This record gives sequence, C-alpha cells and structure tokens, in this order.
Amino acid sequence: MEELKKLVEEGKIKYIGISEASPETIRRAHAVHPLTAVQLEWSLWTRDVEEEIIPLCRELGIGIVPYSPLGRGFF
Repeated sequence: MEELKKLVEEGKIKYIGISEASPETIRRAHAVHPLTAVQLEWSLWTRDVEEEIIPLCRELGIGIVPYSPLGRGFF
C-alpha cells in the first residue's frame, strides 16, 4: 500500500482499489491511504459479505464492485 500511496502522490494513479480482501485487510489498507473500491463476489449464492464487509465499506465510504451476481451461472 505504501508504494501505491506514493504513486497517488506522484500523480501516476488517481485511485486505489483492492479485491477479495478480509475486513482486517480493508481496514489496514484504508489506514495507509483511503481506498476507492473493493471488488468482491456478491451474489444470490455468496451473501456472507453482507455480514462484515459490506457494512465496513459503507462505514468507510468505500465503493463496492460486485462480480458474479448470478452465482457464477448457478442461478
């Protein structure tokens, strides 16, 4: 995260996002530099993210980028 933070400060990138992270990882990363987005699987099949990760992202003002909303084709 420190290197990504430096890239933002240098103007080489504008935003930082992460994918498939635990709540602890999201908090640690966000403490170094505010995250813009978290990508995660959120579907009819995979709803466990609603327990901790979604509320955490809302609390910290982080955008959510879900993928596989139809459960990877199971629905």
